[in-house]
Amino acid sequence: MGEKANDHTDKVACQSCHIPTFARVNPTKMSWDWSTAGKLKDGKPYKTEGAFGKHDYLSIKGDMVWDKDVKPEYHWFNGSIESVTVKDTVDPSGTVAVSLPVGSPDDPNSRIFPFKVHQGNQPYDKVNKTLLGPLLSGPNGYWTTFDMQDALTRGQQALGVPYSGEYDFAKTTYVFPTTHMVAPKENVVACMECHDRAESRVANLTGFYMPGRDHNSWINTIGWILVLGSLIGVSLHGLGRIFSSSNGRGGKENGHVG
Repeated sequence: MGEKANDHTDKVACQSCHIPTFARVNPTKMSWDWSTAGKLKDGKPYKTEGAFGKHDYLSIKGDMVWDKDVKPEYHWFNGSIESVTVKDTVDPSGTVAVSLPVGSPDDPNSRIFPFKVHQGNQPYDKVNKTLLGPLLSGPNGYWTTFDMQDALTRGQQALGVPYSGEYDFAKTTYVFPTTHMVAPKENVVACMECHDRAESRVANLTGFYMPGRDHNSWINTIGWILVLGSLIGVSLHGLGRIFSSSNGRGGKENGHVG
């Protein structure tokens, strides 16, 4: 089985099998919602603590979700990541990939690689369709004034990027390659965790055929023909050996008697 697993290295990164989950010891932040920032209690900023002893709400940042022992998401990856800047146009009607792995099953330099995918909800310019960078710190920053409109205006001015004055929030994601926390060899990803039609780890990856996970009538038919052909061939060969051996022994016995 180990030799077969090693055959995968032309298409699967070592980390994909040897890091079954990340944040196994300490929790990691999985989402951050800026749209809920700015709430006050008795006119003052506040914070709350949730699971794992981490803040799940901060007036200066909004809602956050933490998690532990997280199963990675998998993407084709050739070592490069594309990133969106505050000058790039985005489509806020869907999820904006602030960073995205580069790669494909047709790229010989790409491997299936594990990632932490962080979810976000952050401000964007409704007219220019660009992400916005608010000024956060300092006497005029959002963390002091809790005025998002002013913080966005000052932030865009500091960046030298136009701002229409109209903003909303867009769903976003960005990725972190998972390269730490290699698990003991007895805890590596099992074959069926990927080669499974119902709950494959790589169910999101398309454009290639994976045995066990995918169904193709022609490939399945050819496979069964080969299996049955091999079975028939082995059976006939075995029967031939039995009859041949029996006839051989009979001849020797008859010759010895005569």
